[in-house]
Amino acid sequence: MVYQIFSLIFIFILIIDNVHTASIAKRGNEVFQLLKETKEKVKHGTQCLSPSKYFAGSCYTYMNMLLATSWERAYNNCLIIPTAKDARLLVIDSIAEYEFVERELIGPKSGSDSVSVYIGLRKVNDTWLWSNDMPLKETPVYRFWVDNNKDILAYDCGVIWLARNTSVLTAAACAEQALRPYVCKHTIDRCYNNSGGCGKYGTCLNLPLINSYRCQCRFLYAGDRCEKWSSQGLQAIIGGIIILIAFIGSYIINLDRSGDQWSFRKSTVEHYQTTSVYGQSRPTSYMPRSPNATDQVILNPCLPIHPDFIDISNEKHCRHISSSSSSSPPPIPPPIERKHRYSFRLSIQELEVTSHIHNLFMKPKRLILIILPIALTISISVIIVHARRYIKDNILHASYSNSTRLFQFCTLYDNNYYVNLVTLPIAVVIIILIICNETRTNYCQLNKKKFSEKFSIYTPIPFNPFSKVNRFDTMVLSGIVSHEILQIIEEIFLKATQMKVLTMRGPLFDLIRQIGLVIIIGMRYYPVYTVIEMSNANILYYTLCALYMWIDLIFRIVEQSYCVDIGPLIKTWHRIQEFKNEITSKLATSSLITTTMITHSEHEDSLSGGGGGGLKGNFQKFRDRIPIRRLRTSSITNLPAIQSNSMNMNPIHSLNWSSIYLNFSSIDRNESQSTFDQFNIDSSIIGVLKYTPYYLCLTYICLRLTYLSISKFYNLFYCCNREMNNSQKQSLKHIYHEPDINSSQKLSVEYRYVRHLFQKTRRILIENNKKISFIKSLLYKIYRPNKYFNYSKQILNMYMIAFMLTYYLTFNILQGGFYIIEKIYSIFSIPLIVLTDEIDLPQPKPFNLKYEIIIACFLTAIIYYGQLLWGMKSYQKHMLDVYKGNFIDIPPRTAFKSARLISQHAHYPGYCLAYLGFGYITMGNILFVIIIIFRVIFKNLFLVEQIAKVVIPILVIYLSKCILIWFLSKTFFLQRVQRFYELFPVKLQC
Repeated sequence: MVYQIFSLIFIFILIIDNVHTASIAKRGNEVFQLLKETKEKVKHGTQCLSPSKYFAGSCYTYMNMLLATSWERAYNNCLIIPTAKDARLLVIDSIAEYEFVERELIGPKSGSDSVSVYIGLRKVNDTWLWSNDMPLKETPVYRFWVDNNKDILAYDCGVIWLARNTSVLTAAACAEQALRPYVCKHTIDRCYNNSGGCGKYGTCLNLPLINSYRCQCRFLYAGDRCEKWSSQGLQAIIGGIIILIAFIGSYIINLDRSGDQWSFRKSTVEHYQTTSVYGQSRPTSYMPRSPNATDQVILNPCLPIHPDFIDISNEKHCRHISSSSSSSPPPIPPPIERKHRYSFRLSIQELEVTSHIHNLFMKPKRLILIILPIALTISISVIIVHARRYIKDNILHASYSNSTRLFQFCTLYDNNYYVNLVTLPIAVVIIILIICNETRTNYCQLNKKKFSEKFSIYTPIPFNPFSKVNRFDTMVLSGIVSHEILQIIEEIFLKATQMKVLTMRGPLFDLIRQIGLVIIIGMRYYPVYTVIEMSNANILYYTLCALYMWIDLIFRIVEQSYCVDIGPLIKTWHRIQEFKNEITSKLATSSLITTTMITHSEHEDSLSGGGGGGLKGNFQKFRDRIPIRRLRTSSITNLPAIQSNSMNMNPIHSLNWSSIYLNFSSIDRNESQSTFDQFNIDSSIIGVLKYTPYYLCLTYICLRLTYLSISKFYNLFYCCNREMNNSQKQSLKHIYHEPDINSSQKLSVEYRYVRHLFQKTRRILIENNKKISFIKSLLYKIYRPNKYFNYSKQILNMYMIAFMLTYYLTFNILQGGFYIIEKIYSIFSIPLIVLTDEIDLPQPKPFNLKYEIIIACFLTAIIYYGQLLWGMKSYQKHMLDVYKGNFIDIPPRTAFKSARLISQHAHYPGYCLAYLGFGYITMGNILFVIIIIFRVIFKNLFLVEQIAKVVIPILVIYLSKCILIWFLSKTFFLQRVQRFYELFPVKLQC
């Protein structure tokens, strides 16, 4: 339920993203920028209302309009200022502050002008003290003090006296008849320059709501001024030392007492126990369990007794056990005899050695078909990059007439509809040819053999999931088709192009159009699928499909070279063509109306005597009914000029595309949103990298079909006589087929795997018991190839589509940025900015988040590729268990209804890929948010310290418990289990 709700929320956000992308992003960025600017203004004091001025975290107000009759009156007036809560009479703490008050706040005096201003300085018990009880002599501004009183008059209040080029601190009367100005000081940033006194182990934090501050102490310190050690820090240090000592102690113990005494491991022989399939199996109580019993081998009676598999030590050991044991295991009944059931057992060693030698080397044709597509893809990439640069350097500066042919060709690739219609007729012709030829061949065979079967038209089978013919070729074709379907999906969501063939608009018609495009793509590759599915196809089929794919590849290369970077120019060219056609139609209509009016006036003059008025009225009504658009005044005025210029020279033909490209490219292509552009990476290189898997698959199919056609041609003309007797290939022998000793059929990998299960002997086990490196062990946890297992076409196609999907999504996200996350980040970062003053959040723009976006994309791709490989390993494991006869992890068929089983099987790839795409985007967004959180945390270390205060003690307790349990179980409990098996050794029948 929660997952469905989250899915609906995601879809709702995606809809909002498609409808209000620009407006929401713009408003979110504006609000974020406004709050950031407001925060900076508050930080730098621009919030001090006039006539106050900001300096060093405080607002200073020179009260020269509301004068005071006494020092007490001035002090009280500062306390009741409505715009500055908690203001006080001026207390000067530094020389810089004194100079600010002297020069900027009060201002210099000229001529004989002078002024004395009340400040927060007063004489108490013959000691001059500031309002904060700080003695004047202990402050750096004491150098400006001049005492002219000499104890003659009772001057107990302090003032700052300013005259021309002179300013001093001096004593004055606390109350006089003359009014005197004063200065009020309001502290807004109590942590300015760490003035809060938190010391070097603390950070001062402002509390503006209560006009105070507090000290944020580091992890190991506590107190009001962070002057003492914290209990959490000391406990974490002690726990860390305990964990370190435990790890060192366990490592030393393992070094001193390593071996079988401290680890209870199963023997290698136990993993590869062999059993008799057609006879009664051996009881489990007689299986070897002791780790020292490596020589105790359970021999299968179905296997041959060869001297190389039996050594002397094993024979003596078996005699010792049989003589000393009081009870013997029950005898094994002889296997059921059946003719030629185990005929392959006579050449076990030879087959093993031969299979290992064949697996060491790759066939030359396979190596060539791997190297050639890679080399051809690199060449195509270089050609495309250079062609795009040539377009930018030369074609963009060409005139309109010279670029028309290029734009007409690129119009075919402006959207996916025209792209698929270009080569669809060739595919239809090949399909019809295959149907006609195969139908004719089947008809001739029926007439020759005189079967009673009814004649039927041949239906090509494009895909058989249970067939193993050309599995890799089918997988590569699925990669090509998936890439083109992903382009259609991108067109749906990004609305990159508009379909101009259909006049009707709306979501339903768009959906029907996209479904039709998918069907057209399937029809395009239908003949190629059909030919590859044939085990022994006609040479004509291979040749036609090879030519068809080479033509498609050439068209793709030209399109990617010349039409990708000029998308804005193609749109502009379309607009100019429409404008040109509209102007031409208007000129033709205008000339027609002018001619008709002249003819009508002449005819009206000739018929002015009778009935002319009625005819004129009818013509006026007819002209009003003509659906002619009202031309603008400027267009009507310029019509003669355009007409005259069109006769001599068309001005559009001299149009230069460079200025149009510069004006429209940044708007239409939206390069500012691309993550790659933030790193100054060439867009042509990124486009080539994005289509690299597509080029690789396409070149491989072209080369593969070419190789098959050449191979068939060679066999047809040069090897016809030699291959006459062996032209019919035998089908692969499956595990359910009974082997025949006289048969020359090629065994399938499943059959060889079952045979491999019966060939497990002590010699093979000991020879294969090799140490695996640490890197290989890590790789084997993700995926481990097996020579006795082949994936089905359905699984290979599904994983190929998953790879193409993740690769395509990664590049689209990097090119377009996380639009949804940027909006969500803008929305949720606003409360953090308002509530906190210390957290520095990055602005939600791709330039500020480029590293986070690219790291999130690569981490997501790595995680999902690891999951795909892990899934392939699990599928391989379960299928091998099925071949062994282990059906524990597989639910029985009776647990499902037939309709439900078929439905789930048919929809499994679609569900898998849909959840893959949804999960990929979700995982990428989550990782993006996590990376942003880590960035904020590491830029604000006090958050790390606050989290560490809570997490580290809990982690210490949990790790200490795990280490204690591990140590006790490794030292005591497992040792007793091992001693139990040593006291009761396994008895074997040799």
